[in-house]
Amino acid sequence: MFKVYDFEVFPNDWMCVILNLANNKIMRIHNDKAALLSSLSSKDILVGFNNHYYDDIILWAIKTDQDPYEISKQIIAGTFKRKVNCGHLTLDVKQETINKTLSLKESMANMGMSIIETPVDFEQEELTVEQVESIMDYCENDVSGTNNIFAKREDYFASKFNIVELFKLHPTDVAKTRANLAATVLKARKIKDHKRDRLKLVYDKRLVITELPKSIVEFYDNIVGAYLEGGMITDLEKRQLEYKLAGLVHTFGFGGVHAAKENYVSEGHFLHIDGKSYFPSIKLNNNFISRAASMPERYEKIYHDRLKLLEEKNSEAETYKIVLNAAVGACKAEYNALYDPLQFNNVVVNGQLILTHLILLLDPFAELIQSNTDGIIIKYEDTTFRPVIDDVIERFGKHYELKFAVTEINKIAQRDANNYCVRYQDGTIVAKGIMKNHECGNWERNNLSIIDKALVNYYMHEIPVQKTVINTFKKDVSAFQIVAKSGKFDGMVTEVFEDGQMKMKPLQKVNRLFATKDAFLGSVFKVKDNKYQKVPNSPEQAVIWNGPIDQFDKRKIDLNWYVKMIQKQLFV
Repeated sequence: MFKVYDFEVFPNDWMCVILNLANNKIMRIHNDKAALLSSLSSKDILVGFNNHYYDDIILWAIKTDQDPYEISKQIIAGTFKRKVNCGHLTLDVKQETINKTLSLKESMANMGMSIIETPVDFEQEELTVEQVESIMDYCENDVSGTNNIFAKREDYFASKFNIVELFKLHPTDVAKTRANLAATVLKARKIKDHKRDRLKLVYDKRLVITELPKSIVEFYDNIVGAYLEGGMITDLEKRQLEYKLAGLVHTFGFGGVHAAKENYVSEGHFLHIDGKSYFPSIKLNNNFISRAASMPERYEKIYHDRLKLLEEKNSEAETYKIVLNAAVGACKAEYNALYDPLQFNNVVVNGQLILTHLILLLDPFAELIQSNTDGIIIKYEDTTFRPVIDDVIERFGKHYELKFAVTEINKIAQRDANNYCVRYQDGTIVAKGIMKNHECGNWERNNLSIIDKALVNYYMHEIPVQKTVINTFKKDVSAFQIVAKSGKFDGMVTEVFEDGQMKMKPLQKVNRLFATKDAFLGSVFKVKDNKYQKVPNSPEQAVIWNGPIDQFDKRKIDLNWYVKMIQKQLFV
């Protein structure tokens, strides 16, 4: 049974709100250990936000008669180092989020929920009945936000349950990250001396090194040489090479290879050539599986089992894919049992060299538009070249024992390698960077999403910026919000005109703001050491609204400010 929970802790009080998802009932508990214990059974799966690092520990503290406030202070100060067991399987909805600094309130703001924080000081020793009730209300709102994220991450958690079931792992393993699950599946035993050969690169035996640009090969050979002579690993792995390949300046390094025609918009015949299971295939072809894996043969079995499942159109294929990909990244994760940086470097470097070879072979028949880690986008003017291109890709794939998905694109708008959108032949639009949230944001990021949407509409559908702004304003005001948080700053303030002068008014840690024409409102600042820093990409005049977004009076919004912001992002 899933139960969503959240703790609030004060010097002499602790409060817990529990939402039972089986019957949608809420329980509020205040300083009552017996009530807390009776509300939970050993079979319950507890769900929280960042609970692996806070709420689980507080639950353990209460169960073991520790002082929850003292434990809370240690957690916040970063001095609590013990590994404890709260007695339940717990899931953390923040686990493996893209934005590592994402807070619950920030996520709730992204979803349009109320983010009003409790005004009660967490150092307050005596709480009134009214204050306790108020704190419970805020805590219940946080539980609701956590539950909303849990629902939106259903696929993520389902994939972990599937991994545990398919590979017959211990039920509690579902609390692990997918990279740690991959380590468990492969029965990894951490290598102690991982620095002994970290940069002794091994090239894929299928590579004909003499057919590759000499400068690129020498770049990696020189790094290996410098490493063997005692060079610093951190410095060597930061090295990059800029090399002009097929008309584009490529950046080579241990983070992958990247290149793109900048400020480019075009329609025509494009192909997205994408390596299918690119890194896992290279890993398997060359035995670049982590040497910490005591059962590396499992990786090969999982790889081939996935291919069969794909042929059968079995949805379990996605679970196998997750394990394969997670095992690649785990090789560079220092605290993962699969940690083996040499094998990670081998995979990434060979991936770049193989992609370089493909680019060289296609150069006579097509124009390179973009290179990005495991795939490229090309444009061909003469349609008679298409069969030749297909033949080159097929022969290339057979030589390297790799498979490539070739998908037709009819339009692309690209500022650079990290910011672009493409329209596939079937009408599907995929966007990255400044255009990624063109469907108006999600629970992880919904900040000025009107920019993303307007840019995609402008480049893909030729819709004027002003029209997108007006149409979106009628339907979704969340696209105009700016979610600002104090982060590592001391706090946030906003300018308000009162008593004939502008005054600084303190704000809470996370705030939702909109551009406005209200002359009595000014800018929003982050504060550190009595110094003010204006929130990036925020207006000179901002209205704060931290309540539910559907209760905001959108007539206060200055649409012209957003139009100007979007126009600044236009690149062609």
